[in-house]
Amino acid sequence: MHNRTVKQYLLFIASFLLLTFSRIGAQPILEIGNQESVNELRIASLSPNVTETLYALDAGSFLVGRSDYCNHPEQALDLPSVGTLYNPSLETLLSLEPTVVISSAFVPDDFLASVERAGIEVLQLDTQQTFQGTYELIRGIAEVVDKQSEAELMILSMQNTVRDVVSTYQNKAKPSVYMVIDFGGFDGTATGDTFLGEMIELAGATNVAKSAKNWTYSKELLMASDPEILLLNPRWGESGEETIQEFTTTKPYSDLSGEIIIFDADSTSRQGPRSAEALKALAELIHQEKK
Repeated sequence: MHNRTVKQYLLFIASFLLLTFSRIGAQPILEIGNQESVNELRIASLSPNVTETLYALDAGSFLVGRSDYCNHPEQALDLPSVGTLYNPSLETLLSLEPTVVISSAFVPDDFLASVERAGIEVLQLDTQQTFQGTYELIRGIAEVVDKQSEAELMILSMQNTVRDVVSTYQNKAKPSVYMVIDFGGFDGTATGDTFLGEMIELAGATNVAKSAKNWTYSKELLMASDPEILLLNPRWGESGEETIQEFTTTKPYSDLSGEIIIFDADSTSRQGPRSAEALKALAELIHQEKK
């Protein structure tokens, strides 16, 4: 069984490739703010990065529910779960009596429409295309909970970290990198239309899948590029060594000559307050023998 956070993302993308995630906000943020005071907010978060952002803004007290994947910070685990991103329980969610439901990408539109029909405000933020979208996600959530000043301070700190990373590695050799999000029947990676693909470039490397889209890449192109570094995340229930063993004994991946480096897909794949530090850690992994 694969890493749930990333694997489930990819399964959803593969199944619904023809869908577009154009709902930036099901209802305008200001309508939420005008309808009720902040102290009356009861928020159900359907995405782990939304939950992390609320806690980072010192607004975790507004949360009344979460998704199964919302596991950071640890206190989020004390909240009742409404299920997965892809199959949440409407009955459970309604029983929590939220006044606002917030999600990022991948929550089905028909589910969110059902929430709206129940008279609950919905805010959907789809910002996964660029790293800059991380800041917009934070700002969008902050406006709901009246934490705009805190958000701007957080974003400034993140931008400083990103600037330092770019400055540190911009004049160093740029190794070719392929991020192995999934492999086997479905080859998932950080393509050029994703914030993860941009993170590879910001980290001072060349993303071999930059020209690809929709998180997918062909085995033929991967073998032809034979990247210098393969970033590999452990599969669910496996150690890093076990996943490396599986990867290096499976054709055609076993013919690749690049260095395999295990990375933390959990923190890296979630757009939110930890994204700048995740970028720093990613750059250090990529350049660990090149400093």
